[in-house]
Amino acid sequence: MKRQLLPRDEDGVSQVIGTILIMVMMVTIVGTMLAWGIPQIQNNEAWAQYATTRSNLLNLDADMDQVLLQGEGASRTSTVSLGSGSFTLKKAQEDMLLCWSTVSWAQLSARNVEAGATILRVEDLTETVATLTVTITYPNGTVWSGDTDGNRLGPLPPVVAGVTGTAAAANGTAIGEFRYYMQDVLSYKYRSTAGQFQMRLFNGAVLSHEPGGGYYFEDRPLVRGSGNVDALSIYLVSYNNSGSQMSSMTGPSNFDFSLRNQGGSDSGSIEAYSLRIVVDGDAQYATYGFFQSQWGFSRDLQNDEVYLTQTTSLDLRLMERTVHVSFGLR
Repeated sequence: MKRQLLPRDEDGVSQVIGTILIMVMMVTIVGTMLAWGIPQIQNNEAWAQYATTRSNLLNLDADMDQVLLQGEGASRTSTVSLGSGSFTLKKAQEDMLLCWSTVSWAQLSARNVEAGATILRVEDLTETVATLTVTITYPNGTVWSGDTDGNRLGPLPPVVAGVTGTAAAANGTAIGEFRYYMQDVLSYKYRSTAGQFQMRLFNGAVLSHEPGGGYYFEDRPLVRGSGNVDALSIYLVSYNNSGSQMSSMTGPSNFDFSLRNQGGSDSGSIEAYSLRIVVDGDAQYATYGFFQSQWGFSRDLQNDEVYLTQTTSLDLRLMERTVHVSFGLR
């Protein structure tokens, strides 16, 4: 008995194969959209959200500069729209040490000056003065004095923000001073699928950080000067948030900011022949680059600082200011 083979339905087979191919293509397209398209859309949305907030905070910084420059009692109100992210006042975030010489024949250097330190390194880099008598004045009025021993000073009471040191030679001739600050910042942070965005307002500057990059100044610190370099005024700003409706805020929403200059102290004119600046914090690289490019400072890589040395004196002024910042829902 012979077997009979059934005829092949080639049209049916082609339809099945075609359906499978279409399904594979659809799965591939959907997978590609999920793996690349949607994250890309989310990243674009994140950058758009950041761009809106960035513009608002730059306007706030411009108002802050005007409040600082117009003097005690000056005030302004700004509206800030936060699309996403959070904004808060953070105290003592950036360490800054300013050290200057008041004579042309010596270069005062102070190192290891940081919160809690009890041993400092203070010296004359020209080695003209071997032993220095250093007087440390604390914000609470405490005064400590001692002599360096092989550039080593201490032990002394723990260093705190606001300490001032005065160095003199054995005959009592003052050769320079140093001051230690811990800077407040108004901080914005936004975590997104694109990465983390940050903006910080301090000392009249806007320090920014975007995904894939480092910290940089979108707006420079508030420093005024003339000549090459005949005068230099550096603003050092603290923020006071007492009595504010809010101490931090989170978008999306609109907020009203009230800024008021509460005054502060001026150093008066300081005849400085050298100035050394040490920054410890996220703003270090941007700050060093600013003083190098704008004011002709040099970089000391070994001691991680920037410095300016001149044969003629510099009219240095330190403008310490407190700005009251209050914010609440619009």
